[in-house]
Amino acid sequence: MRIALMTNNYKPFMGGVPISIERLKNGLEALGHQVTVFAPTYEEQVEEENVFRYATCMKKFIGGIVLPNPFDKRIEEEFKKRNFDIIHVHHPMLIGRTAVYLSRKYNIPLTFTYHTRYEQYVECYTKSRLIEKLTPLYLRAFLKHCHFVFAPTQGMKDYLVEVCKLYPERIGILPTGIEEANFQVQEEETAKIREQYQSQNMPLLITVSRMAQEKNVEFLLKSLALFKRRWGKPFRMLMIGDGPDRETYERTAADLGLAEEIRFTGKIPNQEIAPYFAAADGFLFASKTETQGIVILEAFAGKTPVIAVEASGVKDIVKSGYNGILTAEDTEQFAGELASFLENGQIRERMEVCAGQSALAYREEAVALRAVHYYNSVINLTEGKEEAWKVNTVF
Repeated sequence: MRIALMTNNYKPFMGGVPISIERLKNGLEALGHQVTVFAPTYEEQVEEENVFRYATCMKKFIGGIVLPNPFDKRIEEEFKKRNFDIIHVHHPMLIGRTAVYLSRKYNIPLTFTYHTRYEQYVECYTKSRLIEKLTPLYLRAFLKHCHFVFAPTQGMKDYLVEVCKLYPERIGILPTGIEEANFQVQEEETAKIREQYQSQNMPLLITVSRMAQEKNVEFLLKSLALFKRRWGKPFRMLMIGDGPDRETYERTAADLGLAEEIRFTGKIPNQEIAPYFAAADGFLFASKTETQGIVILEAFAGKTPVIAVEASGVKDIVKSGYNGILTAEDTEQFAGELASFLENGQIRERMEVCAGQSALAYREEAVALRAVHYYNSVINLTEGKEEAWKVNTVF
């Protein structure tokens, strides 16, 4: 099968969508399919086979991403050469409109993954209630052009049905796959990390996130300040990731009296990050804009329980008391739950086992196989073949 994956952002930009696309590409190629990623150009990009780079209008845009140019004529020129069987687009705006155009012109089925709660991002960056209300309306209009839609979790599928008025039979659940390396971390690798951050004899906590306001990082810092007072003992917190607000958060951490406990590591390459998840005693997460939260699954693969704010996407995979703990967006409660979690070794060990078991269903190859099933079903349905079946009957 020849598959076009189309996106507004990709490597070297670090984020959930680029990671999801890369892993889907790798999984599909491992199964023998031909995959081409259509992605914007970055100054620091590394050329890769089967990744076509189209033009960029602005090198710096909202949240530090680039503003791609979906009108680049080379996109269609490259598209025509490949004779694709299906298009899988990962954004409804910009390249999303190009994908609709190509789908119609060349009569190729169009699928779309709903990765992002766009209305919540709009609220963070524009503070405009009008735009926030208009965003779901735009999404509904875009979805009418898609033959099938993927949601990372059941909660996001429910949102698409209830808010975007999409028929349930046109939606399938397709999570992001976890690389095999996340399951194969050696003890010496985790010991090296704990030694590097002088955390051999104290709890090591981590978060992996863009350092940007939509990830609710300030809430996490304030919760840690309360936790420090309650805990009363040494601990180490690694803030892994970069973004437009990193310097602000570093100052906030210092102002909150957390300069000794918190380390801002900056970006860590995806191929090197698995030992960090496995080394940690707990993974902390406060974002409310996730449709799934890839980093949560990576923490599970490292047998690390997750303490998170209960929000859409997150609550579909974190089961409080089983593989982690969910709290309200309340700093006192978050700090208290974290302290209780670290104080009870027996409960923590049980959650570690359950977290590892939770990750098994998300292995990269299993997710790619699920995607191929959906792709074949959509192609059969759009071609009107007699052997076509409802795409939601298996998963």
